[in-house]
Amino acid sequence: MASNTARADFAIRTARKSDIPEITRLNGQLGYPETPETIFRRFRRLRKDRRDHRLFVAVAEGSTGQPGRSVIGWTHVFIDKLLTVGPRGEIGGLVVDEQWRSRGVGAALVQSAEQWVQRKGHTGVAVCTNVVRTRAHSFYEKCGYKLIKQSKVYTKVISGNDRNSC
Repeated sequence: MASNTARADFAIRTARKSDIPEITRLNGQLGYPETPETIFRRFRRLRKDRRDHRLFVAVAEGSTGQPGRSVIGWTHVFIDKLLTVGPRGEIGGLVVDEQWRSRGVGAALVQSAEQWVQRKGHTGVAVCTNVVRTRAHSFYEKCGYKLIKQSKVYTKVISGNDRNSC
């Protein structure tokens, strides 16, 4: 079910394949530069699991179907099913074009994500932000989110020849 929320100068809808170039551009603004091909592969994987993942985009009013920068923000929301906590929604990413920030786009994207989670039958949404993104912290607090803990994230590239196992 697509969300088509209209605002004064932008609208929120479910992402389409044709949005990939602009989603890729915004991904770079978020600090995660990728190729459109990589973003498309990820997008296609998420669309296969539409039951538990949704990608919303904010589109500048009057720009639908026109070439150029029509997508001005996106958010990825998914249902997180962990053993430690009950199923809940999680915002896996949110970015608004630098020229559109502080104009209600992020709040509208969060609201669309929250409504989707509610339609899925869940009552909670979590979001993780990098400790250096103080503006994002203030934004989420303004949206009603409460800081419950701070974490460190570790990552490891694994291969068949890994000699650094525990």
